[in-house]
Amino acid sequence: MPIVFGPPPSGVIAVLLWLALVYGLLQLVRGTNRGLRRVRRFHAIPCTRCRYFTGETVLKCPVNPKAALTEQAIGCTDFVGEVD
Repeated sequence: MPIVFGPPPSGVIAVLLWLALVYGLLQLVRGTNRGLRRVRRFHAIPCTRCRYFTGETVLKCPVNPKAALTEQAIGCTDFVGEVD
Protein backbone atom coordinates (compact mmCIF):
# COMPACT_ATOMS: atom_id res chain seq x y z
CA MET A 1 0.00 0.00 0.00
CA PRO A 2 1.52 3.36 -1.04
CA ILE A 3 2.19 6.03 1.56
CA VAL A 4 0.19 9.14 0.85
CA PHE A 5 1.14 12.42 2.48
CA GLY A 6 -1.42 15.06 3.13
CA PRO A 7 -0.89 18.78 2.75
CA PRO A 8 1.49 20.30 5.30
CA PRO A 9 -0.10 22.18 8.19
CA SER A 10 -0.65 25.85 7.44
CA GLY A 11 1.50 26.88 10.45
CA VAL A 12 4.56 25.22 8.92
CA ILE A 13 4.02 27.03 5.63
CA ALA A 14 3.63 30.36 7.43
CA VAL A 15 6.87 29.85 9.35
CA LEU A 16 8.75 28.92 6.19
CA LEU A 17 7.40 31.97 4.37
CA TRP A 18 8.45 34.27 7.23
CA LEU A 19 11.92 32.71 7.30
CA ALA A 20 12.27 33.21 3.55
CA LEU A 21 11.14 36.84 3.87
CA VAL A 22 13.60 37.59 6.70
CA TYR A 23 16.43 35.89 4.80
CA GLY A 24 15.67 37.95 1.68
CA LEU A 25 15.62 41.19 3.67
CA LEU A 26 18.94 40.34 5.33
CA GLN A 27 20.50 39.64 1.94
CA LEU A 28 19.19 42.98 0.67
CA VAL A 29 20.72 44.83 3.63
CA ARG A 30 24.06 43.05 3.23
CA GLY A 31 24.19 43.83 -0.49
CA THR A 32 23.35 47.47 0.14
CA ASN A 33 26.11 47.76 2.76
CA ARG A 34 28.64 46.21 0.38
CA GLY A 35 27.63 48.63 -2.35
CA LEU A 36 27.90 51.64 -0.04
CA ARG A 37 31.39 50.57 1.08
CA ARG A 38 32.45 50.27 -2.56
CA VAL A 39 31.06 53.72 -3.40
CA ARG A 40 32.84 55.30 -0.42
CA ARG A 41 36.12 53.68 -1.47
CA PHE A 42 35.81 54.96 -5.04
CA HIS A 43 34.94 58.45 -3.84
CA ALA A 44 38.26 58.47 -1.96
CA ILE A 45 40.17 58.39 -5.27
CA PRO A 46 41.60 61.94 -5.55
CA CYS A 47 42.49 62.00 -9.25
CA THR A 48 39.73 64.30 -10.49
CA ARG A 49 40.78 66.96 -7.95
CA CYS A 50 44.48 66.80 -8.88
CA ARG A 51 46.31 69.47 -10.86
CA TYR A 52 47.91 66.82 -13.11
CA PHE A 53 44.63 65.11 -14.04
CA THR A 54 43.87 65.73 -17.72
CA GLY A 55 40.60 63.86 -18.15
CA GLU A 56 41.72 62.67 -21.60
CA THR A 57 40.82 59.12 -22.59
CA VAL A 58 44.37 58.27 -23.65
CA LEU A 59 46.41 59.77 -20.82
CA LYS A 60 44.47 60.67 -17.70
CA CYS A 61 47.54 61.43 -15.59
CA PRO A 62 51.03 62.08 -16.97
CA VAL A 63 52.66 61.49 -13.56
CA ASN A 64 51.12 58.10 -12.68
CA PRO A 65 49.27 56.86 -15.77
CA LYS A 66 48.78 53.27 -14.54
CA ALA A 67 47.32 54.33 -11.21
CA ALA A 68 45.02 57.07 -12.52
CA LEU A 69 41.39 56.59 -11.46
CA THR A 70 42.13 53.28 -9.71
CA GLU A 71 42.30 52.31 -6.05
CA GLN A 72 46.09 52.54 -6.32
CA ALA A 73 45.67 56.33 -6.59
CA ILE A 74 44.34 56.57 -3.03
CA GLY A 75 47.19 58.13 -1.07
CA CYS A 76 49.08 59.19 -4.22
CA THR A 77 52.30 60.97 -3.17
CA ASP A 78 52.23 63.12 -6.33
CA PHE A 79 48.75 64.54 -5.63
CA VAL A 80 48.63 68.32 -5.93
CA GLY A 81 45.27 69.99 -5.44
CA GLU A 82 44.02 72.24 -8.22
CA VAL A 83 44.69 75.92 -7.89
CA ASP A 84 41.59 78.04 -8.51
